[in-house]
Amino acid sequence: MTDIQNNTKEIMIVHDDPGIETRIAILENGRLEELYTERTRSATGVGNIYKGRVTNVESAIQAAFIEYGGAQRGFLHVTDLHPRYFPGKETSERVGKKIPKHNRPPIQKCLKRGDEVLVQVLKEGIGTKGPTLTSYLSIPGRLSVMMPFMDKVGVSRKIEDESDRKKMRKILDTLNLPDGFGFILRTAGLGKTKIDVKRDIAYLIRLWKLIEKRIDNVGAPCQLYNESDLLVRTIRDILRPSIDVIVVDSESSYERITSFLKIAAPRSSRKIIQYRDASPIFHAFDIEKQIDEIHCREVDLPSGGRLVIDQTEALVAIDVNSGKSRGAKNSEANAVNTNLEAADAICRHLRLRDLGGIVINDLIDMGQSSNRRKVEKRFQENLERDRARSTVLPISRFGLMEMTRQRIRPSVLDSHYAACSQCDGRGNVKTTEEVAADATRHCGWLLHHENVRRVELTCSASVGTFLLSNKRGELDAYEQRSKKRIVVRISEELAKDRLIYYAYDARGADIELETLVASKPLSIAALIKADNSYVADEENSEEKTGRRRSRRRGKKNLPLAEAASISAGADLQEELDSLDKVKPEVKQGKKQQLRKGVKKEETPADSAMRVFQFARSIGKSSKEVLEQCKQEGFAVRNHMSTMTSEIITKLKEGFEELVEKKKPRRRRRRKNNRTKKSSDAVATTTTTETAPVDTNKTATENKEVKKKSKKSRSRYTSNRSRKKANAADAKETVETKVEVVEPKKKARKTLYGGRRRSVTTDEVQASRDSRA
Repeated sequence: MTDIQNNTKEIMIVHDDPGIETRIAILENGRLEELYTERTRSATGVGNIYKGRVTNVESAIQAAFIEYGGAQRGFLHVTDLHPRYFPGKETSERVGKKIPKHNRPPIQKCLKRGDEVLVQVLKEGIGTKGPTLTSYLSIPGRLSVMMPFMDKVGVSRKIEDESDRKKMRKILDTLNLPDGFGFILRTAGLGKTKIDVKRDIAYLIRLWKLIEKRIDNVGAPCQLYNESDLLVRTIRDILRPSIDVIVVDSESSYERITSFLKIAAPRSSRKIIQYRDASPIFHAFDIEKQIDEIHCREVDLPSGGRLVIDQTEALVAIDVNSGKSRGAKNSEANAVNTNLEAADAICRHLRLRDLGGIVINDLIDMGQSSNRRKVEKRFQENLERDRARSTVLPISRFGLMEMTRQRIRPSVLDSHYAACSQCDGRGNVKTTEEVAADATRHCGWLLHHENVRRVELTCSASVGTFLLSNKRGELDAYEQRSKKRIVVRISEELAKDRLIYYAYDARGADIELETLVASKPLSIAALIKADNSYVADEENSEEKTGRRRSRRRGKKNLPLAEAASISAGADLQEELDSLDKVKPEVKQGKKQQLRKGVKKEETPADSAMRVFQFARSIGKSSKEVLEQCKQEGFAVRNHMSTMTSEIITKLKEGFEELVEKKKPRRRRRRKNNRTKKSSDAVATTTTTETAPVDTNKTATENKEVKKKSKKSRSRYTSNRSRKKANAADAKETVETKVEVVEPKKKARKTLYGGRRRSVTTDEVQASRDSRA
């Protein structure tokens, strides 16, 4: 078989297991390019024609649902409704020129419930969606397609050469075609003679006459025409001149293909070979390995990059990754190289996997627009050989290429895979912690029913271990609150996320869980009523016991720290500032007007208190207290957090140290400027009782000091006028020195700090000295 692969470009491999499965592969230079699979039990219904009955008309979506004999009702949109069903005079349409939607009457005026309509399956249903139907009937042949109730003829859009289109249209114009039928010449008819086309059209007309007889004789719903099986459809629709050899492993398939080609293409020179070796034909041509790649989520690219293909119900997402691709000179060249390889691989896998609908390709970002156009052109070239119609949009600014592809049949994922029974098709299961939490909550819900006395839970080993260890406290709390039992049983056969519940009544009889009615959601009015009744019961109990209930007036209960921490940013700052503001006490004489029975607010002691309370007691803001806590390394989060007595004591000591540090230091006097005797005189004045002063001695000492340090003292003395020292004013001289030692603070309007900054006399003199 390797000789056949080497000598031919394209070959068709047919593996037919009669009554079970048929697989057809098309190889190009040994590489799998197209794959078609059909099982007898799940044969597609696309192309079948039915006589159906209208079951429902939905004006909101302008569609009707048709009962045609399938498992699900078909969907017929107003755009797929033939004009012969329009009210009034019957009208026809030209081939290839559909009436636009805005010119069509509403579907509720065209169809009514119970009406019979001829429909054809256009697309298979996906999941819960039924198949898409159309009333534009078409019966394909080898070279042409016949469309009943249509007018005129046409040529396939895939033939773009204008000269070829004119030749094919000329052949159709010379034929004597019946009225009321439209014909389209297919790409397979290119280069065929007039006799070949006439023979094909005659076969289709005979087939339609048989369908017409069934329309008149059978009722709805009923099948009128059954499309050929995969083997005949592939030979009829896909067989192209470039395929030279057909290899078949079944004798019955060999005879069917030979007889069909004698009728449809008698002049065909293709070789039909029957495969007789013992090994499977797909293994002999190395096709099985390539089929395995179709079922993988990731696809490797030749240069080291890779594709990640994810199919969802809404769209198909394909991510392009550079991976190990490092052969290019720079990042731009590497991105272009990888994207070009990805374009070939994406278009190939769209065909092999039968992916349709919306496709989003996340390409590697490219800086140059010319490179983006190059990648877009490569996509267009690869999609030309695809039978399904597709539309490609330019690459967006985010590097995404959006495209749509016609969905002809179910994808490989839908036809070969079923949803996982463990994860329900999500691909993920809940963690052990989440399953255990759900089980705990559900057991609590079951216990709140009055007739339930015991609940048994069967779960996996991992979940059961977690419940009996980490969730033991919650289960015990439910049991104590309800005075009922919860039993946990472990089963090795259950999956991790599977739980089975059993409920029993007081007699031990089993209770069906479906009969347990969910409780109605509580209303705010019911909660308020319950709260009022609770308060009234407390008051009645206090009256009986003789105790008076303490009622709090004024401020409401403060919220917990966790609730207050929700506010953040500017809101938290505003809340801190508002709590720090202390209203001044209004005094009326010696007595304050206080309400009777209300005690004065006591200063909080060093016991545990909240941050804002402590800040208020020491005359600080909450923000300053929080900053001090942060410096001390205390774990205090916000102004509502509670602090212990130890933290409060340490904070007080810290604030006292800060106060001591901020106190102004006394300036040291130079020894040359002051004598011991003068300092003694100053110290003497600071006492409460003034000692008797020898005026003559003091005056003499002052004169000597003034003579010795006249220049040095002049820099530190103020501008006040000095009086001569004598016996009468000796005491005044000493008092003046005291004012110099402990200067009063004066407000300066303009000196570095602005109007509000208080500056000492020493600072003023120091600034003058620096200028000098």
